[in-house]
Amino acid sequence: MLRAETEIAKTELSNNWIDVKNLTVNRLKLKVGMGFEVNMKWLPGTVKHKNGKQLLEEVIGNTIFIYTEELAEAKYLLTHGFIEWLLNKHTRKYRLLINKFIELFEQIQYEEKEKIIDAITKLLIENLENDLQACTS
Repeated sequence: MLRAETEIAKTELSNNWIDVKNLTVNRLKLKVGMGFEVNMKWLPGTVKHKNGKQLLEEVIGNTIFIYTEELAEAKYLLTHGFIEWLLNKHTRKYRLLINKFIELFEQIQYEEKEKIIDAITKLLIENLENDLQACTS
């Protein structure tokens, strides 16, 4: 394929993506009544891995990234990513709550550990002082 033909094909594919994206996403947002802040980026050919698996799509914050080169698959993944975004939004509150519990637990554990260390330190210093007095007497 000539360079000009390749550029035309890329432009047509990109335009098709914009049409698919706008139709799919706008319909999803309207049907669900939320997600109007969600953005989509199509980065065909981008290779990313997570947990040893190649990603075709991922949701980061309010952006759905689509990595596949196939337009039909991109449409499916766009819908998949939108649903994932909805679930992430729902579970975010639980993750925040759990992280706060962990933070509080770690603070309590740290304070208790410091009390134990202080008590043992006092005992050891007292024993060392007693040993030194016994040696000098």
